[in-house]
Amino acid sequence: MSGQQFHGNSFGQGSTNNFGGNQSSGNTDTTQTFGDNSPIHAAPPAPSTPPAQPYADGWRRPAAAGPGDAERARSVFVVHGRDDQVRREMYELLRRLDLRPKEWEDLVRATGQASPFLGDVVAAAPAQAQAALVLLTPDDVVTLHPELRGHHEPDYETRPVCQPRPNVLIELGMVLMAYPERTLIVEVGGLRPIADIAGRNVIRFDGSDTALGKVVERLKLAGCTVNDTGSDWRQTYPFRHLSAYHRRP
Repeated sequence: MSGQQFHGNSFGQGSTNNFGGNQSSGNTDTTQTFGDNSPIHAAPPAPSTPPAQPYADGWRRPAAAGPGDAERARSVFVVHGRDDQVRREMYELLRRLDLRPKEWEDLVRATGQASPFLGDVVAAAPAQAQAALVLLTPDDVVTLHPELRGHHEPDYETRPVCQPRPNVLIELGMVLMAYPERTLIVEVGGLRPIADIAGRNVIRFDGSDTALGKVVERLKLAGCTVNDTGSDWRQTYPFRHLSAYHRRP
């Protein structure tokens, strides 16, 4: 085994091998180092998904980045109850105006939480949607309990009347706190009066040209990028036969 020395760690002609902190291996023309001072370094690790962080109410991942200004200006967060007919036709109206109605699950994903609180979802809405459209429909039948009635109660306090679902009323209050200047309130059908919104400019929607025009103008005032150059959105026939108009207790 010519040219090899095991005791001095030499392998091959003119080769010197050191196995400490600075190591070299090869012939006289090539030097490779493998120790702590080696110029060859391992590749940096690939980026990974940010780990979930502990919170008092559970574990959550960082919230998703908000949309760009152009996308947000076309997005509308729609609050609705059980009346799917009204919801569906209002969604279609928004799409005919080149707007994007935001589903509840869209806002849930934006929180970065698997099971967020209602307030977390609504609090994220202003960053995800330019405006909120709250649909108040006659979904529940309610009346004031007889033990609590006074001597001169209005008619709607003494007989069964219709009102929106409780979650809709809660979300209405939350979006009014989050961005009142960008919230549209649309009433469809006969409803029990809501004292806290009596002073606000609520759209009484009956499917007419005037009602459609009010919705469009309010969306513009809220800062939405509305495309009303076409005529499809002016069609009133999708709203002529909504059952909410005639729903009674």
